[in-house]
Amino acid sequence: MKGIAIWILGFFSFLAGSNVVNAIIMWFNLGPEGTFTPYLLGGLTGTIPVYVYLLVSVLATLAFLGPTSHKVVSDLANTDQINAINEKADSLVAGQQSQEKVLEGVQAKVFLVDESLERTRKEFSKRLSDQGDAIKQSMESGHQAQQKLLQGVEKRMLLLDGSLEGIKKEFSKEIGEQAEAIRDVNANLVDKFGTQLASMKEDVAKQLGKVENALAQHEQRDKKTVKAITKQGDEIAEIKMKLEKLENELARPKPLLTSQSNPEDVKGIGPVKGAELKEIGIANVGELIMADPKILAGKTDSSEKTVEKLQGRAQLSMVPGVKEKDLFLLEEAGITDRKSLAEQDPIELSRKINGIFTVNVEEGKVSEADKPTIEEIGSWVRFAKP
Repeated sequence: MKGIAIWILGFFSFLAGSNVVNAIIMWFNLGPEGTFTPYLLGGLTGTIPVYVYLLVSVLATLAFLGPTSHKVVSDLANTDQINAINEKADSLVAGQQSQEKVLEGVQAKVFLVDESLERTRKEFSKRLSDQGDAIKQSMESGHQAQQKLLQGVEKRMLLLDGSLEGIKKEFSKEIGEQAEAIRDVNANLVDKFGTQLASMKEDVAKQLGKVENALAQHEQRDKKTVKAITKQGDEIAEIKMKLEKLENELARPKPLLTSQSNPEDVKGIGPVKGAELKEIGIANVGELIMADPKILAGKTDSSEKTVEKLQGRAQLSMVPGVKEKDLFLLEEAGITDRKSLAEQDPIELSRKINGIFTVNVEEGKVSEADKPTIEEIGSWVRFAKP
């Protein structure tokens, strides 16, 4: 009902104000002494002067505008409504404060989870390193044992060759002596002992054949031994290659991103910009890095400088060992892409990052546990080089 009353009073106030405007216009057209006949009330009032019409219109406007203003102000000054509004405002403020507390608790839990994940990663890396060292030691011990076995085989081969050579010499000597004796007997007793000499020759030929067979068997065994040694050498070389490959895999940390990662995984690119990039054909991080910054800026709402910054950040994220918390340290040190990182001296870069890290620790942006070591920074530079 209060609202209806306000609308009615406001409507009559508007009509009275409209009559005032009409009277002013007629004042300029007809003059203050001019007369006219009202359209609706002409039958009752007849012709009236313009200044009378203006005066009556002003009085009517004031008469309706006063109650309207009073009604509006009185309704707006309702204490109950103001109290209710204040209570709602207080409840909203209290709810916002509670949400802020919940958000702070969630942030603290997320930070604790990050620290736990980091500790887990370090423990896992240490275990992998220990396992790699154990494997390396076992492989080295196995390699040493095989080397000793090879040396023993070589010594046996040398001894065998020496013994064979001695057997050949002794047998040759015996054959020579027998041949000499046979020649003497043949020269002196050819007629008497011809049959015996022939049988002796046959025996000698058989003995020579046996010796040749024995020598051939020794040569075959020697070939088999050399073949086995060659095969063991090939196996050792293959084991060394596998060990080096395993060491490289254990020593090389995984990067944050690969060329097939989604564009929105790059720090600074959210889901909205990621969807925008996919609409223009940028489906992964590799395509984002290879795109022309000028063309990419023309197709998006970002500037060319912003696009270059995002491309550089994506390049740094693909360097093994660089964590998300390390990206802003590198950017503050002036390292904006992979090329500029590869050109750095590890010691000088460590000094810069150490100074930047100290300032961020004092400001509470990072914790002391997040500080990268000189070895980690050196690995960044090494892995960034082509």
